[in-house]
Amino acid sequence: MIKRTKAASPIFGEAWSAIVYLCYDWPFKGERANPDVSADGAPPILVVANTGDPTTPYPGARRMVGELGKEVGVLLTVRAEGHGSYPYNRCATRVVNTYLLDGTAPGHGTTCS
Repeated sequence: MIKRTKAASPIFGEAWSAIVYLCYDWPFKGERANPDVSADGAPPILVVANTGDPTTPYPGARRMVGELGKEVGVLLTVRAEGHGSYPYNRCATRVVNTYLLDGTAPGHGTTCS
């Protein structure tokens, strides 16, 4: 696995392989199933996703928003590379702070550069 990571990313592969595979073989109970996360009737739930996140890919965030339910999942798209945008991206920080402090979710399709 580590060799594949290094081959896929000559610049970051070595650093990432040490972090990504740190917990790879920990034993755990349970099964790898996709639990139902629908929350019909819940207040809006904000999902923040970077378009270039190597750890939690953007398509997964879009799926999560859909699974939460109509008018529940709200996606904030951050057009940026890397893992995490709060508090590093000013626009995302403003939107998340408004959501957390005032309870106001952004409109559907909100994007930060």
